[in-house]
Parts: sequence; C-alpha cells; structure tokens
Amino acid sequence: KPHQDTSKWCRYHRAHGHVTEECIHLKNAIEVLIRDGHLKRFVQRKDNPRPEHREASAVKEEKPAVAGQEPKQIAMSIWRPEDFYVP
Repeated sequence: KPHQDTSKWCRYHRAHGHVTEECIHLKNAIEVLIRDGHLKRFVQRKDNPRPEHREASAVKEEKPAVAGQEPKQIAMSIWRPEDFYVP
C-alpha cells in the first residue's frame, strides 16, 4: 500500500505499516489458539503467574545459527485466523 510507514515491519504479515508487537491480527490469532486449547503448554493460569524476570514480548527474535549447527525449521506457518480452524 502506498501510504504505509516503511520504518515499521510486521513479521507476521511480512509487510510494512506496523510492528509485530502491535499486530492486532497476530494477537487475535494467538487468542484463537489459546481458546481452542492448542497452546496449553505455553499458557499458565492466574493461580500460577509467570515469573517477573521473563520478557513480556510474545515474539522472540531469532538468533543466527552457530557454525556447524543446522538452522531451525518452521513446522507450521500461520498466515490468517482462518488457518487455525480445523475442518
């Protein structure tokens, strides 16, 4: 789109206009996964809160592969909320 802020990049959409940390579509997609129980091992209940030292960001920056180490492979790529619905 012609009037998007090219200084901001969304890794979820792979497009300019906003940053990944502020991406509403990504947040909604994660909520769908949580609600459907697909992220149980990553979600903790309120009675067992997260440790305070953990980073608040839900998006981790990828680190470059160490020499001699295979790069990580993506098992699933999420593009749209519709991709989460099992037929």
